[in-house]
Amino acid sequence: MKSIYQIFLIALISATLGFGTNTIRSAQLPVWPPGDIETRTNSGENNPLRISLKEAERLYKDNAALFIDARPESAYQSGHIKGAVNLPWQKAEEQWFEVIQNTPLDKPIITYCDGKSCELSDFMAAFLQDLGYTNAKALHDGWGRWQEKGLPQAYPEG
Repeated sequence: MKSIYQIFLIALISATLGFGTNTIRSAQLPVWPPGDIETRTNSGENNPLRISLKEAERLYKDNAALFIDARPESAYQSGHIKGAVNLPWQKAEEQWFEVIQNTPLDKPIITYCDGKSCELSDFMAAFLQDLGYTNAKALHDGWGRWQEKGLPQAYPEG
């Protein structure tokens, strides 16, 4: 019983010292992690990972952002935002470096997919942010909304 009491006491002292030190640090460490990709991407309309169509269009016209189509290659091949590169969400871990290796970490990156229920762009933006691409944002239902507005698109020949 004495051992359990000592373990509890050591854990309590350690936690108190750790939290206390963090409180007085000038650059405090987060007590809780920011959350996993699922948590960060399911925050609805106020999702900080998302970008408006108007802002995405402005960045496109200024040639200031890299557009990434998160849909499968077959969907990308059937039509995509002109100039966008394809990085299918299902292959993101294996192919991300090959696709964006020369992209500066602070460059705006806009990910998109298709459909109001599609979350691939959200997942991709969170994934890229985790890799250090701090300006990665998701254009929700990007392909559909881009087409509706008649913005530049690319389709296969034939």
